[in-house]
Amino acid sequence: MKKIIVILITFSGISVGYAQQTTVPKDSGNTKQIHVPALPVKKDSLRVKEIPSARLFPNPAKNKVEIEVKGFKPGIVHIQLIDKAGKLVRNDQRSLFSGNETIVYMFSENPGIYFLIIKQDEKSLKSKLIIH
Repeated sequence: MKKIIVILITFSGISVGYAQQTTVPKDSGNTKQIHVPALPVKKDSLRVKEIPSARLFPNPAKNKVEIEVKGFKPGIVHIQLIDKAGKLVRNDQRSLFSGNETIVYMFSENPGIYFLIIKQDEKSLKSKLIIH
């Protein structure tokens, strides 16, 4: 009978473990060996969803604003510019390649307060934009 002692030195201290020897029953001729396959290890299927966000700069702007978007998927986003009376001033589409990138948005609107709405599927963001 062999005894195996395992000593592990870790940052939290020294751990000691003893290996146990298994006893195998004698084969009486009536037993069958059963092969039990190992279960596949599942990777963590929970994926943290990134909350969509948009940051406008500079704000206030004159004729151009950069929109830094995060949390969208690659594809088409719809950008709407709405004035303070609720009237749709512009309706554009832009392509996102990675979903997290900067969009350059140029305009020639009169000074005032506007709202920029960015939509993709069920995601929608609304940001206030001041044009001077």
